[in-house]
Order: sequence, then C-alpha cells, then structure tokens
Amino acid sequence: MSIELTKDQSTYLVAVYKMYLDKIKDGQSKSQASNFESGFWKNSKYLMTWHPDDISQVHMQLSKIGLFKTWIMGDFVLQPDAIFIMENRFKNGLKEVVEFLTKFIP
Repeated sequence: MSIELTKDQSTYLVAVYKMYLDKIKDGQSKSQASNFESGFWKNSKYLMTWHPDDISQVHMQLSKIGLFKTWIMGDFVLQPDAIFIMENRFKNGLKEVVEFLTKFIP
C-alpha cells in the first residue's frame, strides 16, 4: 500500500504511531492502544506546539483517506492500514520513529 502524504500529515501520523507504540510498551493491548481521545495531542511533545486548527485539518485529511476512524466527539481509532504503513516504514520500531520525529519537531 502506497499513500502519498504531505510533510505535516506524515509527521502527525508518525506522532500518533509513536503514542500507539508507547501504549503497547506500557502494557495495553494493540486494540486498546489504537484508541485515542479527542485532545490527545496535548500530551504529545511532538504535537503540543501545533496550532489546534492545524491539528484538526491534518487529522481530517488523514481520516478522509482512511488512516483514522474518527467519531463525532473527536475520539478516533488508528486504522490497520495506518499501522501497516508505519510498520513497513519503520522496520526498527520505536527508536527509528523517535529519530524521525526529532528531525522535524524540536
């Protein structure tokens, strides 16, 4: 599966994927870890500096292409296709994800 993403879309997706991996590392099941609450990004050092409007716009774009299933209140589920894309992009896991994010977000 090949999906072309903008820099912002890619960075946002990688930040969400990092949080997913962190939740699994902390003992959550993959099913639990794929669920996110509205406003989750306020707890991400990689996204907390983004403007809320930019978060909303990028999130809607990723939902529109099927990488997130977003509920009306803003909670969402990271979809299997998104996880597949990230697993293939970052074959070395969490360490490689963090290296990517630190290049784009101070």
